[in-house]
Amino acid sequence: MEPNNNNINNNEKGYIIAIDVGTTNIRSIIFDSALNIVSKSTQQIPLITNENKPGYIEQDPIQLWEACKIVVKESIANSPASGDKITLIKSIGITNQRSTFLTWRRDNGKPLHNLITWQDSRSSEICKNANNSVALKGIHGATKFAHLFTGKPRFLAASNIEFSTAHSSTRLAWVLENLPEAKQAAKEGQMLFGTIDTWLLWNLTGGKQHATDYSNISATGLYDPFEMVYNSVVFYLFNIPYNIMPKVYDTSYHYGNTIEELFGIEIPINALAGDQQSAMFGECCFQEGDTKFTIGTGCFVDINTGSQARASSFGMYPIIGWKIGSEINYLMEGKGMAAGTVVDWAQSFGMFNDPWETSEMANSVPHSQGVVFVPALTGLAPPQNDSLARGLIIGLTPSTKREHVVRALLESFGFRCKELVDGIVSDGYTKIKKIVADGGVCQNDFVMQFISDICGFKVDRAAHPEMTAAGVCMLSGLNIGFWKSKDELVQLRQSSKIFECKMSKDQRKLLFKRWQRAVKRCQNWASDQNEFEDYDGDTYTNSYNSLNEK
Repeated sequence: MEPNNNNINNNEKGYIIAIDVGTTNIRSIIFDSALNIVSKSTQQIPLITNENKPGYIEQDPIQLWEACKIVVKESIANSPASGDKITLIKSIGITNQRSTFLTWRRDNGKPLHNLITWQDSRSSEICKNANNSVALKGIHGATKFAHLFTGKPRFLAASNIEFSTAHSSTRLAWVLENLPEAKQAAKEGQMLFGTIDTWLLWNLTGGKQHATDYSNISATGLYDPFEMVYNSVVFYLFNIPYNIMPKVYDTSYHYGNTIEELFGIEIPINALAGDQQSAMFGECCFQEGDTKFTIGTGCFVDINTGSQARASSFGMYPIIGWKIGSEINYLMEGKGMAAGTVVDWAQSFGMFNDPWETSEMANSVPHSQGVVFVPALTGLAPPQNDSLARGLIIGLTPSTKREHVVRALLESFGFRCKELVDGIVSDGYTKIKKIVADGGVCQNDFVMQFISDICGFKVDRAAHPEMTAAGVCMLSGLNIGFWKSKDELVQLRQSSKIFECKMSKDQRKLLFKRWQRAVKRCQNWASDQNEFEDYDGDTYTNSYNSLNEK
């Protein structure tokens, strides 16, 4: 596949479709050359859980594909490119939740199992065994020694690596160990692996393209971003066959065309991007030191580390932001697994009626009255890296009001961002030049102001409501000349509000110290057993851990 050189005259009217796959929905959003949204269609993709299988969180791949066709057709039908004007659709870009994956048969395209989502924790035992293995301990020792003498970040990263259920690699190992149909397909050379972008690309092109981009594959735990190759150590440890893997191409690249029978014409697909990297690009974080907060379903902090992959002493790992021709940008990423899901959880039992109420509720009290909320519903990511941690509310007194608890819940997102920012700053590779923010939770003014206060930085909230989709739209448009350069894109990015730090250093230090005390109390809480005892001592198998994983 060669890059698409069919450039478009910038004065010619046209549109780009961004297919955006979130944790529970898929959307098709059509943009014009000013990044205005001219049409949008959404379909829900429910999560599949089973109380008899705690930690299993799946989605139906056929339902996802059918929904993809529906939203694209609806968005086109409701746009200025409907009917005989469909040729005004110049390109498609796909952005998606990362680490969720599928395997399917090469010969007939039949899925071998449901999509196994990024939240799924079925591989916890595999992670535990791998992290305690002699092989990994040997790798840690050898790479620490190598880093001591060479100073290469690749060795520092390897010396700190620990496998987690967030890695596609461990869940893929589970598939290869436990699903007979998948084992047989792999043995026959008929198994194909792919993240969501790869699955949709395969179907959109009628099975012609089995590919992904650098941003998506670097977030799976299967790829070595330092050497830009599949990670041979991971493939060896988990006995993963190389021939199931997709080809890896640039983020902005002509991946082929949709088959004509889908939408009436062949539409070029010119970008694939992981959701966080796409949002980073949409925010125009093109310079080293540019930093982005995205708080939606989860909480993510990404910093542009320039043209070199960096290693962290705090458990964070480098990922590839995007690759465009000879240009490659790396990011350092830290994440908290639960954010918007915590808001949904609190709303589900009446702490508030609507999330929009929470900002006013939090501001109605001068402080949380000592209440601290740790949103570890599915464990803690780096720097703690504790999959057994669980959510905690501490500091309750007879005078605690609902507003104090809501304030503590919202403050928890700021504390989580500070942990990640402090880790990035402490690694010392680059200085934070600016911080921008997007995501549903970032529309809450109280959250944004507290993040600015507790982190000690000015935070610029984006005005555009769809930064993730806008990012892949930009990447897709660059490949066909819809925009000539990134300089044009910078002019399109606008702010809705800038939040300035108002908190003193002493107050920041006091609050953060209290947060750290609470975090220690929630760690190593969950049992490896999926059971508990009631007051009479009877043991019941239950869905406790499953509920925590949702």
